[in-house]
Amino acid sequence: MIPGIGTIVNGVGVLFVGILSRIIFKKEVKNFEENLLPLGLLVLALGFRETLKSPDYVNVLSFEVSGFIFTLFAIILGALLGNLLKLEDRIKNFGDYLYKKFEKSDPDQSRFIESYLTTTLIVITGPLAIIGPFFDVVESNLELLLIKTALDCFLVIFITSSGGKGAVYSGVSILIYQGFFTLCALLINSNIDTWVSDSIAGIGGILLIGVGINLLGIKKIPVGNYILSLFIPFLVAF
Repeated sequence: MIPGIGTIVNGVGVLFVGILSRIIFKKEVKNFEENLLPLGLLVLALGFRETLKSPDYVNVLSFEVSGFIFTLFAIILGALLGNLLKLEDRIKNFGDYLYKKFEKSDPDQSRFIESYLTTTLIVITGPLAIIGPFFDVVESNLELLLIKTALDCFLVIFITSSGGKGAVYSGVSILIYQGFFTLCALLINSNIDTWVSDSIAGIGGILLIGVGINLLGIKKIPVGNYILSLFIPFLVAF
C-alpha cells in the first residue's frame, strides 16, 4: 500500500464532496451564522466528550506528570507560540489567497474566509488528524482515516449547504496538515503511545469547545492560534 494514501483519500474526498455540494446547493443562503448554530452545539458536545479522554498521568522525560497539568501547559505554550506567529491570521490569509485565486465571483469574501477557517479548524483539531497518518504509514491501516473522511465530508456538506462556500477548501488544509504527520510517520516509523493519543484528544477537545463557542456567537476565541498545542504531546514523546 502506498504510504500516505489515507491522507490523499481524506483530502481529495473532502474536495470532491465539497464541489459536489456546491453544485447541488446553488441557491444563495441567508443568515449563515444562524444556520451554523446546530453545528455549534454539536461541536461543543463533541469537544466536552473528547476532553474526558485526557489521561490521568503522562510520561514526560521518564517522569509521571498530572494529565491536567500537562494539558494546561500544552494549551498555554501552544497559545503563546500561536499568538506570536499569528497562526489564525495566517490561516485567514491563506483563505483570502484561495478566494482571490479561485472565487473572485463570490461577492461575500468574509463568509468565504469564515467558512474556510471554521471547517479547517474542525477537521484538523481532532486526534484522528494526527493519529490516522501514523496508522496509515506504520500499520497500513486506513480505518481511522476512512472514518475521518466520512465525518469530514458530512461536515463539509452541512456547512456548504448553509452557505459556506469556503468549506470545500478545507480539503487543501487536510492534505497539508496530515501530509506533515505522514512525513513524520515515515521518518519515525513507529506508532504513537496511548498516552500521547489520549493527550492529543483531550487538547483537541478543548480547542473544539472553543470552535463551538465561536459558532454559537458567545465569544470570539482565536482557536487557530492554539493549534500548536496539539503538537506538544507528539514532540514530548519523540
